[in-house]
Amino acid sequence: MQERRKRRGPMIDFLLIGLIITLTSIILVIILSKDDFKFQKISASKDSNSDSLNSNLSTESSAFPGIRIVSDVSNDKRTPFAIHYPQTENKVFNDTVLQYITDSKENYLAEMKKNSTKDAMGELNISFETFPYHEQYYSFALTKMQYLGGANHEVSTKTFFFNNETGEQIDIKTLLQNDENNLSTIATHVRKDLQQNPQLKDELNKDALLTATEPKWANFERFAIVDDALLFYFDEYEIANGAAGTPIVKLPLTLINPLLASDFQIAMETMEPTKPQTPGDPNAKRIALTFDDGPHPIVTEQILDTLDKYHAKATFFMLGSRVQYYPDIARDVLARGHEVGNHTWNHPVLTKLPSEQVLKEYSSTAAEIELAINQGATVFRPPYGATNKDINAQIPIPVVLWSIDTMDWKHRNAQQLLPYVKNHLHNNAIVLMHDIHQSTADGLDAVLAFLQEQGYEFVTVSDILPYRQ
Repeated sequence: MQERRKRRGPMIDFLLIGLIITLTSIILVIILSKDDFKFQKISASKDSNSDSLNSNLSTESSAFPGIRIVSDVSNDKRTPFAIHYPQTENKVFNDTVLQYITDSKENYLAEMKKNSTKDAMGELNISFETFPYHEQYYSFALTKMQYLGGANHEVSTKTFFFNNETGEQIDIKTLLQNDENNLSTIATHVRKDLQQNPQLKDELNKDALLTATEPKWANFERFAIVDDALLFYFDEYEIANGAAGTPIVKLPLTLINPLLASDFQIAMETMEPTKPQTPGDPNAKRIALTFDDGPHPIVTEQILDTLDKYHAKATFFMLGSRVQYYPDIARDVLARGHEVGNHTWNHPVLTKLPSEQVLKEYSSTAAEIELAINQGATVFRPPYGATNKDINAQIPIPVVLWSIDTMDWKHRNAQQLLPYVKNHLHNNAIVLMHDIHQSTADGLDAVLAFLQEQGYEFVTVSDILPYRQ
């Protein structure tokens, strides 16, 4: 028995040693695995905080066919950003926009890393507006606001003009037929507009303005076609001090139509105002003041106050896209006793649209107006006066043009408003103005004072129509 125990002793020892080694290995593996996981978790956290790229990226559809909205947001405490940009079905265009976004974000993060002040907080916001033109073109205006922890924010604009059908990006050369004479004319208009803008009078840097408006293609790359105008954007501090913000010049397409390539021109032959008609009752002086393209949160309210001063009634032809933003202003127009008219959703040339689209422009605006003021518009005005018998037949309310065009959209000068009215004044006139121009609001008081002295009664369009038959 003792001999058997002696023989088994080494075997038991060997098994025990093996078991100890195995258990030790298992324990080491578990410990090392936990440490490695802990190390990886800490490293990932450090990476996320160090480069501030732990953002939340999402994509959603928009109200515009073929256009999506991409959002890239980070809530990092030191380097937060909120970036929104357009995405289309065209890869080349998307890559171009994405390159701008990527460069902007990387520059912001790099500059913040250079900032020696540890507690300095930055901010980057990029937002954009979309402006459709004709059936296939889109203008995108991207506004970038960047703050690097210093005294001031930096605000700049980047634009893209894009053919949604072909994917082609349209630059300023293409828009102006690659004609340097056309560029020189545009440069002259832009410089003059800035110099004559009363809101910029004391803010402009004359030398910077002259440099920024030289007839060079690179100076006019930031543009967009918005409704009936060509817009040019300038960055903050580029041509003026900070109080001027980011100046924008708006040139009516009717002013520069011949300079544009044919694909971007509008039908000039439909834009002439109607000629004065024979007055109805010669013993009563009536005049209908009308205001297009609003409502505007500042200008419209100022016009309403001036009308109240003279106990004058007027007609406001509103865009559905603006009523959607300012329904309270539309309600105020009605509450003060004025007439509300339909001016389409986004101001297209109706004679260039198929009948289905014409009806959509009318009906969508009609619905938005009724939603805002709890009643329908009573009159309709086609943008640019562009209409025909077929269009008129589609519209269930009276289609109204005008007989006096004050040209306020062109001259943008408060002092010129009254001379235009005086030179074309006649009984039962319908006067065209726009409640989106500050100059119109500023010049209206003189017009009303003169007309009141002449014995005119201020009536709505619907009130004056029977006398114009």
